[in-house]
Amino acid sequence: MVRRCSVAGCNSTAGLHSFPADLKIRRQWLHALGLEDREFPPRAGVCKLHFTRDCFSNAMEVEMGFSTQLALKRDAVPYAAPPARTPPPQRRLAPTMTREIGCQTEPVSSMYAGVQVNMKPMRRSKATQSRVANGTCDTGTPMEPFTECPGATSTPVKRKRCEVSTDDSSYHQDGSESSMNCTRVSNEVLHHKVTKYIVYEDKLLELFRRCPVCTRSVVVSQTIIGTLLRVKQHCAYCEYSSDWSSQPMVNNIPAGNLQLCAAVLFTGSSFCQISKFLDAFKIQGISESCFNKHQAKLLIPTINWQWKIDQDDAIENAIANGAVTLGGDMRADSPAKYGSYTMMDLKANRVIDIQLVQSNEVGNHQQMEMEGFERSLSLLEERGVVVQSLVTDRHTGVQKFMREQKKDISHFFDLWHMGKGLGKKMDVLSKGKGLQDVGLWRKSVVNHLYWSATTSTTGEEIVAKWSSVANHIQNIHSHENTLFPSCLHEPLVGDQTRHWLKPSTAACEKFTAILLSPRLLKDLHKISPEYHTSGIECFHSLILKFSPKNTVFSFKEMLCRLQLAAMHYNENAGRSQASTADGDLRYSIVFPKFKHGEFMVRALKSNPTTGYIDKLMELLFHHVVEEPQPYLDFSGQMAVPEKLCAQFIRPDKEEAVSRHGSRIFKIT
Repeated sequence: MVRRCSVAGCNSTAGLHSFPADLKIRRQWLHALGLEDREFPPRAGVCKLHFTRDCFSNAMEVEMGFSTQLALKRDAVPYAAPPARTPPPQRRLAPTMTREIGCQTEPVSSMYAGVQVNMKPMRRSKATQSRVANGTCDTGTPMEPFTECPGATSTPVKRKRCEVSTDDSSYHQDGSESSMNCTRVSNEVLHHKVTKYIVYEDKLLELFRRCPVCTRSVVVSQTIIGTLLRVKQHCAYCEYSSDWSSQPMVNNIPAGNLQLCAAVLFTGSSFCQISKFLDAFKIQGISESCFNKHQAKLLIPTINWQWKIDQDDAIENAIANGAVTLGGDMRADSPAKYGSYTMMDLKANRVIDIQLVQSNEVGNHQQMEMEGFERSLSLLEERGVVVQSLVTDRHTGVQKFMREQKKDISHFFDLWHMGKGLGKKMDVLSKGKGLQDVGLWRKSVVNHLYWSATTSTTGEEIVAKWSSVANHIQNIHSHENTLFPSCLHEPLVGDQTRHWLKPSTAACEKFTAILLSPRLLKDLHKISPEYHTSGIECFHSLILKFSPKNTVFSFKEMLCRLQLAAMHYNENAGRSQASTADGDLRYSIVFPKFKHGEFMVRALKSNPTTGYIDKLMELLFHHVVEEPQPYLDFSGQMAVPEKLCAQFIRPDKEEAVSRHGSRIFKIT
């Protein structure tokens, strides 16, 4: 027989509360309801509609969705009759969440705790961590009876599973479906954009130590999967149970585990360092195998795909701007396992292509640079880029290739590389016995090279101005070349005089041979008149933050870190100079190593942005996780060379270990 409210005229079955056992309080109930002269069966009760909100000890928990069972206070007394059907304006009740208390996801399916990637496609519930629209459930003011959605029950039951449906939010309890239409999901919350907090374990578990229905102590068990914490409650008194999860699931993967892996890689960090940091802070992290698995299956394909999108955009912009001036240079690891060749659009100051070459693909450092250059130039030309001119260093292989096969492209040499090479030769020469005076001219000679290149209009004029320095170091300021007959400076007196080199001395002769070497004079004709590869050098310095030379990466890991560095550079290449609150431009004084103790004034740039990381997170959580196969197929098209150790014969491990400990092995 169905239990109904014992108050005359009320047949409600929702939220019945039995008459108290305390005779004094029972008499107060009967008097308030006008039922002193009536007899009631043992299971008689009064529904919640006859109580005000203040009569319940957990009204707030019910309003917030942390509980569905209302608990009466010990001294609560009901009203004589429920309010009319058209009550005065009432305070809006927060919609009852149709899921576990605080539970932000469907229950975690049974799986091995160490395996967190399930590539089997799954339909994700659209209700995961969703915002809830305003429902139709109202509650009275503190002086009004407490009301709830029709069909809800406050009878303590053991909940097997709670789900949130995308249509009408039906509440499933013990396999039955009720017509609870007071909750409707709106827009889906973006898991990777939800703010996270550091919560101490003991403070968190305090929230689960008491039953939200009867307030008694409960049995609490917890399960940890990486950064995911699951807490299960069970009350032995009222049979209440709950299953709470600290984070949602995305395709059967804890969202926190995946985002931690993504944050490590997308920022160019090292898992080893992040793991040490988390361990020192005693923050629950993930295993290295978990990171490697997510990196291979999800993160690397995400980076490859996003770089393809950005590269296509850069190539389209280059084609739209007409003839392109490219700059190219290679960066090699030490030891030179990899060589990465960078091709940059110098007009737009944007990395347009990166080619990674492994040493066993070619042979040596020189061949790696040539291979990377040919691959990059061929790819850009196939994509329709019209190359007008090319600026590189003085690599002999590149010179020959451009001279014989690309005669329609103007090939120039980078001024910075020529100055760097000249300075190194002077440093080596100045270390010889009696040649220390050569080092005193280093800065002046390099500056003269820059001046000769930037103030001349033809190659012959550059050579004429440059050749004058051979006379200048000997205190001779008149020259035979009619294009530059004399030095332009005023007569040097006093402190302006230099350490002049005496003619016919070893220092003067050897220094002059470097300054007037035939190859240098020939290459001066091809110095780039306008564009230089300083941007490429800045990019190569940036790569060190994403791929330190003392860390070993696989071929795919190395390539994706280069692509991350390129995305970071392209986004921040055009940063403006930072300024103070008063609008003054900011500068700093630094002492770089190449200045050998001399200071340098450097303009401070505004803080870099990381919008590319947001794009990667969006792609990962909205597309790659949902359907990873197309991205894996795209990443799998990449040609990956064999490992360097593949050329060696791998011995049997047990035999190698036994020989390792033998005395004969050590002697031989």
